[in-house]
Order: sequence, then structure tokens, then C-alpha cells
Amino acid sequence: MLVVGICDDDKIWLEESKEIIIKFAQKTKIELQIQCFSNKTQLLGYSGTPLDALFLDIELGNNENGIHLAKRLNTHWNDCKIIYMTNYLYYATEVYDTEHIWFILKSQFEKKIKDVFNRILHDKGKQQEKIVLKTIGKQMMSVAPADIYYFEREKRTTRVVTTWGEYQVWDKLDDIMKQLPELDFSRCHNSFIISMKHLDNYKRECATMDDGENISISRKYQPYVRRHFVHWSKKFFGGGQQKEI
Repeated sequence: MLVVGICDDDKIWLEESKEIIIKFAQKTKIELQIQCFSNKTQLLGYSGTPLDALFLDIELGNNENGIHLAKRLNTHWNDCKIIYMTNYLYYATEVYDTEHIWFILKSQFEKKIKDVFNRILHDKGKQQEKIVLKTIGKQMMSVAPADIYYFEREKRTTRVVTTWGEYQVWDKLDDIMKQLPELDFSRCHNSFIISMKHLDNYKRECATMDDGENISISRKYQPYVRRHFVHWSKKFFGGGQQKEI
């Protein structure tokens, strides 16, 4: 099932675009769940099933800018594909400061919806497989590695901190590491695994994550984390933009 969000302060367009998407999904037999948001606060407060895609208006009212909001979403909701909606073509060049998959004029929304969903489904098919963990309630949960900030071992359980919330699982860190993409995650302490993608600031003895949490890097792991950080930075930033101080 696809989970799709629509964020627009124009309630008439919110309903109209929702109906267009529902009509297309019924015609193409796509199993779909739609979440509607009329402002930034509602969207950022969302804690339901992770969104696969978000149709985002650029002008949200009250001087709120969808492009600025998208930059924040790019950091916290890595797997969510953003589709910009607007009545104005002149925004077309501004959106390229953010990660998005489509820029669509509202007047062409119904005409282009097939192309947009083809792209959403194509990108979703290319996404990395999720890891599977056993929760305290002995239920199995799956989570995309891109959504994970870090893991913390607490006595007999592990805390999983993600962009969508926190979870307690039985899995040990050594077993979790075997499931994770080697380049994107680093063991920095006997009790912690951190995501390089969600590393906001890095110093020799401390990693600050995108959620503001400061995580200790033990002396044992400091040389390993530094090598890992340099290797990851070179791959994703060409050795230029780095967060280390």
C-alpha cells in the first residue's frame, strides 16, 4: 500500500486534488491511503504510517513557504518523495535546492498524475529493503534504514530512534549491524550505533544527531568512526562538504 500526503492551505484544492488521486488509484488499482494537511503544524505533527510521497503546495499561507518546509522534510523523512504543486511557474528554479521528484502546475495536475505516480512507484521499487526487528511485545516490525537516527542498547533491550518515533526491540546491536548498510551506519560505542546520514555534527568524542541528541564516541571506537566518516563524506560529498569540527 502507498501512503500519500497532500499539504495545501486551500481546502477546496485539497479536496479536489484528493479526488483526482483517488480516481486515478481506483482506475489503476493502486492500493492507497491518503493523509491531508492544511498547514505546516499538522504536517510536522504527523506520527502515523510513514508517507511514501507528499504533494506539497509551495505557498502555504501565513508566509509559510513549502520549499523551506521541504528542506526540513528532506532531513527527517528521507524516504518521502516530494511533489511540488503550485499555480506559478516562476517557482520552478527555486525548488532545485531541495530533494524532490516532480514540479507540477495545479492546472496540469490531473493530466500529469499518471506520470507522477509512475515515478513514485519506480522510486519506491528502488528503495532499500527494510530491516526486521522484534519488538518488546514480540511483534515483528520493519523499518527503512534511511529513517533511523541511531540505536541505543539499554540493559536487555535496544532503543531504536527514528524519524517517525522511538521503539524498543529485543535485538542486540551486533545482530542489528549485520542487517544495516555498512557504509551508512557506524558503531561508535558499546551501547550505540549511529546513522551517518543523520549526523548533524561530528567531533572526536561526540556525535550530534539530526534530532539534537549528543552521543558519546568511546575511545575504543574513535579511530574507526573517523575513518568511517571520512569514507562516507568522500562518497556523498566528494570530500568537500563535511560536518566535522
